[in-house]
Amino acid sequence: MADIHFNKEKGSQLKLFTPGPVHVPERVLKEMAKPNDTHRSKPYSEMHQMATEGLQKLLYTKNECLLFTSSATGIMEACVRNLVKDDEKALFFSIGAFGDRWYEIGVSNGKNSVKETVEWGKAITSEIAQDTLNKDKYSVVLIQANETSTGVYNPINKIAPIVKDSGALLCVDATSSMAGVKLEVDKLDIDICLASVQKCFALPPGLAVCSVSDAAIAKAEQVKNRGLYFDLIDLHKRHIAKHQTPTTPPIPQIRGLTAQLDYILNEEGLEKRFERHEQLAKLTRTWASNNNLEMLPEKGYESNTVSTIKNSLDLDIPKMVSMLLDKGYRIVNGYGQLVNKTFRIGHMGEIQLNDLEEMLEGLTEIISMLK
Repeated sequence: MADIHFNKEKGSQLKLFTPGPVHVPERVLKEMAKPNDTHRSKPYSEMHQMATEGLQKLLYTKNECLLFTSSATGIMEACVRNLVKDDEKALFFSIGAFGDRWYEIGVSNGKNSVKETVEWGKAITSEIAQDTLNKDKYSVVLIQANETSTGVYNPINKIAPIVKDSGALLCVDATSSMAGVKLEVDKLDIDICLASVQKCFALPPGLAVCSVSDAAIAKAEQVKNRGLYFDLIDLHKRHIAKHQTPTTPPIPQIRGLTAQLDYILNEEGLEKRFERHEQLAKLTRTWASNNNLEMLPEKGYESNTVSTIKNSLDLDIPKMVSMLLDKGYRIVNGYGQLVNKTFRIGHMGEIQLNDLEEMLEGLTEIISMLK
């Protein structure tokens, strides 16, 4: 079986079909290798502005977009620290490991945190959202759009109006769907919509992004002890005044993001990109059915960017993953409590239909050997 090690000369030679980090195209790597000016220079500010204006188009929003030197978890913590007062309650809807993580962030920061959860594989329906919000008053509601551990996509289009009618601010973690699934921030009145770039953006990790509403900024101004590194007010002021960040950002990643947004918006096109991700997801679900495998998500709530598939054939998943490495592809085991009970195929970023077909052909051969 495969024994993969660090390749000092060439880098990884594997084709990644993982939920992130994902394969980074050569054109992006070349862009990131270009020399940069300092983060306090005019050229940087121009690049920063191009990136954030591109994000506004991607998210269908007039809200300002901010850049964070962290993973998406950093912005998840920023939402908690900046938007919840000591005498308020925050509601965390959780459908998997990363919803649980957001709730744990709330608890670890001493916020009055309430978690509403469902069985992994299920979604937060509009009925669940309404029933929960009828029970108590919450200042902020925090929810995943796409839950990376379960491969479930919450019906955000239906949930958002219910949350907003309750008077709460709405924070949406779109980490594994932003730039792969259409999400109209202004139409849904989302206050913070966040992601990191190592998934559907097809960039190396180290940079996170979000849109932030005027209402969220106004609320943050009222909250004490926001911290320093993830202080939304400081980040927002520096962005508005100079198109910069308070601390040194990952400039090569931002250059890569600028180039990738230009490609997404002006070459591939947003609608075609969303359609491609939908086709990749349908191909994977059809393949699973043809191989007598079941999807973990309840029907109608499957993700278009990552498929979580039940181990209904009682396969040796670690062995299956290792055998696929011998063919040059990487998929991953289930996450958290779903380890060995599921496996996950990421089909996001710059993966094309023929790429996925080739990988699935190899995976079919391996499954036939393991059954």
